[in-house]
Amino acid sequence: MSAQISAVLVVQEDGLVSAQNRVALRLLGRKTGKYCWDVVGGLEGAEGLPCRNGCVRQLLVAGMDNAAHTPFRYAGQGYHLSCVPVERAVVCALTRNTDDSPEQWQELTPRERSILELLAGGETTASAAVQLGIREATVRSHVENMRSKMGASTRAAIVAKGFQLGYLR
Repeated sequence: MSAQISAVLVVQEDGLVSAQNRVALRLLGRKTGKYCWDVVGGLEGAEGLPCRNGCVRQLLVAGMDNAAHTPFRYAGQGYHLSCVPVERAVVCALTRNTDDSPEQWQELTPRERSILELLAGGETTASAAVQLGIREATVRSHVENMRSKMGASTRAAIVAKGFQLGYLR
């Protein structure tokens, strides 16, 4: 069984896409420098997307605890859009629905869940280590384990996948 990998876009506070992963390139084409609400909201035939001019700024003002999670239909299949404010950017992940619960190999340990929550709260490796009373190298090891389990290449993608799999609310 292969990992369910999301199309991930990093969107700056002005709404412009500044980065995207390979899955996003395949699904959407090269969209850096374009407005997110045109890129995601402009998916032809997609139903139920909340994308509009100013939605990125609204999410950033609302803060990290107010991530947006929206189910929608595209090309006859169910998808999920997660938009997570992280510092002065928003990470958007588009994922095709399969099973909303984690596969057994995606299960996180209690320590990994603690670190995931701290990452979602904007903590750095150093500050997470201090809060948990462990070494920075240990935090890095747990982050690498989560990357592998979740098929995510960045910390932002780990956080997005954490919301998708129900580890974060």
